Amino acid sequence: MYVLGIEVEIAGRRFARVNSVEINESIKSLGKRAVLKLPTTARLERQGEFVSETETAKEFKTGDPVVIRLGYDGDHAEEFRGFVRKISPGTPLEVECEDLAYTLRRKNLQRAFRNVTLEELLNFILADTGISLANKVPVIKFRTFSFRTVNAAQALDKFQKDYGLTIYFRAYDQLVVGLASETDGVIVKYVTGRNVIDHDLEWEDEDDVKLQVKAINVSKDNVFTDVTVGDEDGAKRTIYFYDLAAGENLGERARQEILKYKYSGYRGSLKAFLLPVCRIGNTVRFTDENFDNREGDYLVEETKTTFTTSGGRRIIKIGLKLD
Repeated sequence: MYVLGIEVEIAGRRFARVNSVEINESIKSLGKRAVLKLPTTARLERQGEFVSETETAKEFKTGDPVVIRLGYDGDHAEEFRGFVRKISPGTPLEVECEDLAYTLRRKNLQRAFRNVTLEELLNFILADTGISLANKVPVIKFRTFSFRTVNAAQALDKFQKDYGLTIYFRAYDQLVVGLASETDGVIVKYVTGRNVIDHDLEWEDEDDVKLQVKAINVSKDNVFTDVTVGDEDGAKRTIYFYDLAAGENLGERARQEILKYKYSGYRGSLKAFLLPVCRIGNTVRFTDENFDNREGDYLVEETKTTFTTSGGRRIIKIGLKLD
């Protein structure tokens, strides 16, 4: 029988009792977030030895470093590393935490560029933050680009919202900037009846998939043009192209792109234990033992990891089916 365990460290002080933990991450948002609920009084330990009982809220402040580890039988994996963002007094005490996006919100940007690439802009944003790019970023060129009184996190949010880029942290200090279909190559296997507690996954046949795609092309001059193709009553999706070559047809490129999303496969999420560890950007290899020939690989879009006195769970939302 596995024994669930937790280690929470805030500002170098370890808390032995925690009411609950919830950790959320998504490839669609920059920051990984955690919410801790702690007793109003806590037992403090140093190097595994009891120190004292103390009022929890007096032991830390906004900006303090946080590490959360979860696991079984004393083998605890790091699930979150970041900083205290907000403290809400009450019973229990609630502590909101954020990863390195917290420090990016404190770096202000003000500069204009000419004939610059996306990679150069990202290097400017991340300079002196200790954060590095985790992958080769898409080649996007701008004749002009400027940051006017925004912080580094807001600048990255703009690239997500206006240019359709996927931006999130891999590990602690590596930033992924790319397309929504990219994975990190890590495969996590889930099989019904073995390591899947529950799921709401539904199988959909390719012929039944209805999809409407809005395709947007961004030129070097930051001019946006768009076209919509596909089924009028289909699920809506937006895709981006960057400075299409002369003669390339945006509508035709969009119709080709639809083929990536029209597939026979599962949609939805599954609930599992804390092991195996699963992160956004991983590949879930899902097998339903009730059906033959339905094994498939899917991109992990979101995860929610929880810990309470009742147990630890991980909910994994899958996205695009991968070839």
